[in-house]
Amino acid sequence: MKKAVVFGAYQFLGFHICGALLEEGEEIIGVSFPHINIADIEDKRMEIGRNANFSEISWDQLGSILQDASIDHLFFDLYTIESLQSLYRTMKRHIFDCSDKELLFNKKLVFLVNIMAIEKERELLSSIRDDLGGYMIQMIHMPTLYGPWQPRDFLFQQLVEGNEKDAVRIGLREYPTDAIYIEDAVSEVVKQTNKGQNKDILLKSNVINHWQRCLEHLKWNVPKSVHKDIENLKGLEEIIVINKRSISENLDKQKKHHLLYRI
Repeated sequence: MKKAVVFGAYQFLGFHICGALLEEGEEIIGVSFPHINIADIEDKRMEIGRNANFSEISWDQLGSILQDASIDHLFFDLYTIESLQSLYRTMKRHIFDCSDKELLFNKKLVFLVNIMAIEKERELLSSIRDDLGGYMIQMIHMPTLYGPWQPRDFLFQQLVEGNEKDAVRIGLREYPTDAIYIEDAVSEVVKQTNKGQNKDILLKSNVINHWQRCLEHLKWNVPKSVHKDIENLKGLEEIIVINKRSISENLDKQKKHHLLYRI
């Protein structure tokens, strides 16, 4: 049985990564980032904890886990993390500066990054590559992701929750040019990380104006001023992600999930 560790297992993207890998029959070890509060953590624990192939450990238990030769992937969900600098210092202390670095040489490190973070923290992301030059590393950059458990500061979730439209704000981590449904994005992440290559990639939707079309479905007028061009995407291999359902079906799933779990 394949085995992976997911850091940020209850973050938006990390949680869905856990679910997708469990469906593939993998054994998953979940680790929560320290000092980061997850509003829905107990509901997520109940949902994923039913699977016998999922276990959760603390940072203090990492040493013994990293010695497990059957672990082939370490996923780090940095998609919604705002304090990357301090978190990376913690990760270095507990993982990358461990005394026996050979424990990680046969494991692939996959960093899941929001493309909006490139603009704000590109130097840190570059330093991660430099610091960990001896390891197998892949960074996967993603635009706005939406679907069940989308963070409440993202625009779609605000509208799904029925917030007054004049009070709705675009989150700092939201890329208002492209969007991918979370299940489609995670499916592509799993596919790409299993290819055995370490190229840094950018996921893009096959739907033109996907983000804007979602907002049209949610009946919210898109101001022209929200368009953001990201200039730091050179060198990334673009991977087109197929939208498997209609945008209407995607958003309906997000709405139903909100009614069932978040009211």
